[in-house]
Amino acid sequence: MGSHSGSANGEQRVPVTEVLRGLEVHPLEPGETALEAFVLIKLLDAQGDISWSYRTTNRLNREELLGALIVQADVLRKELRDEWDDSDD
Repeated sequence: MGSHSGSANGEQRVPVTEVLRGLEVHPLEPGETALEAFVLIKLLDAQGDISWSYRTTNRLNREELLGALIVQADVLRKELRDEWDDSDD
C-alpha cells in the first residue's frame, strides 16, 4: 500500500467535487461554515492497486492540522478500545 503527497505535481487546484466525484460526506451542522479541509482518500491507482492519498485546501497551518489529527486519532483509539471492552461482557 503506497502513499501520495498532498500536492498533485503542482497542478492547478480544482473544485472538491471534481476530485471526489461520486463520493458523499455528512453535512456540517446548521450555521457552520467550512474554512479549510484535509481529505484522506483511499483510491485505486493506475496499476489497479489500492493506495492512499491526501489533499488539502489552500494552506493549512501545519501545527493546527497536526493537533487536529492527533485529537482525531486519540478519539478513534478510545472508541476502538471502548468497543473492545464492551465485547468482553
